[in-house]
Amino acid sequence: MRRRNDGAAVAMTAMLVSGMLLLSACGSADAVKTDATGATEEMAQTGQAAACVVTYYDSDGKTVLQTEEVEKGACAKEYTPEKDGSIFVGWFATPQMSHKFDFSQAVTEDTSVFAGFVTYVEDTREFAIVGSGTSPVLLESNWGAVIGDAQKMTKEESDSENVYTITLDLSEGDQFQFAMDSSWGDQRGYGYLDTIELDGMDYFENSGSLGDTGVKRSNIKCAVAGNYTFTLTTYPGEDTYETDNANYTEENREAFNINPYDTITWTYNGASENVGGDVQTDYYIKGAIVTGWEDVYSDETKFTEQDGTYTLKIDLTEGDEFMFTSMVTVGDTSNAGTEYIRYTNIGGGDDTSLSHVTEGGGENLIAAESGTYVFTYDPTEQVLTVDVE
Repeated sequence: MRRRNDGAAVAMTAMLVSGMLLLSACGSADAVKTDATGATEEMAQTGQAAACVVTYYDSDGKTVLQTEEVEKGACAKEYTPEKDGSIFVGWFATPQMSHKFDFSQAVTEDTSVFAGFVTYVEDTREFAIVGSGTSPVLLESNWGAVIGDAQKMTKEESDSENVYTITLDLSEGDQFQFAMDSSWGDQRGYGYLDTIELDGMDYFENSGSLGDTGVKRSNIKCAVAGNYTFTLTTYPGEDTYETDNANYTEENREAFNINPYDTITWTYNGASENVGGDVQTDYYIKGAIVTGWEDVYSDETKFTEQDGTYTLKIDLTEGDEFMFTSMVTVGDTSNAGTEYIRYTNIGGGDDTSLSHVTEGGGENLIAAESGTYVFTYDPTEQVLTVDVE
C-alpha cells in the first residue's frame, strides 16, 4: 500500500513524451449506454458524442493550464504540468487541495481539477506517533504524554524530500496521530492518509470531527491489528495556519498548523509479533459538576463489572453534563483508553433511558433530573441504559 515517489517519477518521466498519463481503470457502466458499434445513445440521436469540459487550474485556482473535452462517461486524462522552481505533487478536486482528484472516476459533468505545486524546504522538525491503545508503543504514549525512542519517527537522509518513517505493532481500536511534541503541535491525522483500504478492506477509521480541516485533525483508529510501517512526507514551505479560528493565538499557533500537501502512507507488514498481555478495561464517569471535567479514578466514579456487564450508581444534579471514559490495563501498566460512552450509546428505542437524559454538546449526556442514577453498559454491544432510583 505504501506508494513511494521514486518509482512513480520514473514512470511519469517516461510518459512526458506524450504529455499525458492515462489510467487503465475508468468509467461506469451506468454513466453512458452504448450500442453494438460503441456509439452512445446521445451520439445516435445527435450525431455526435456528448462531451464534458475538464478545466485544469494552477494551484491559485484561477490560472487555467489547459482544458479538454471528455466524452460523458469517460475519464479525464492525467498529465504532469511543469512550473519553474516548483515540484508537482498531484491533482486535487478542490481549490483548497483538501483531497486528491480521482482520475479513475467517470466524468459526467463539467469538472475542475487543481494542480498541487510545492517548493522543497528542509524540514527540521521531529515527528512522533502520539495516541493511546493496548499496543506497547501507544500504551506507553498515553495520548502523547510520553515521547521516547519507541514513539519517534526516523527522518530519511535526503536533499530533495522530507520523509519520516516508523514501524510498530498496532492493536484493533488503537487511536493515534503524528505530531512534533506532547502538545500535538503540527498534528497530522486521519485526513492526511492517502488511503485506508487494502484489498477491499478498511484498515483504518476516522475517529473524530467532520469537515475538511476537522478530518485532518481527527484521530486515526486502527481497524485491523498488525505490524505497520507509516511514512509521513512533509512540505513545510506550504504550511498554513488557521488564524481565523477563535482560539488561535501566536503562542498556540502550532495547534492550528495545517498543510494541504503532506501525506501519510502505510504498509501492512502482517500479524503483530508483540501481542502484549491480557487487557482489562474499566469505565469512569466524567462531567461538569460530578468531577469538574477532571479525570477522577476512584471507587465512586468507577463502574463495577460482573459477568461482562458494567454498572455505576451515582448521584447527579439536574443539568449536569457528563460522559464516560475508559482506562486500559495491560500487565502492570494502566493508561487512558480510547473508548468513550456517550448519548449515542443509548438505543433509539430505549424510551426509559432517553427520559432521564438529554443530549449535550459533543454527544455528551445531560441529567434531566436530580437523583441517584444507575448506568448499565454492555461493552460487547456498546449499549448504555439509564435508570433513576
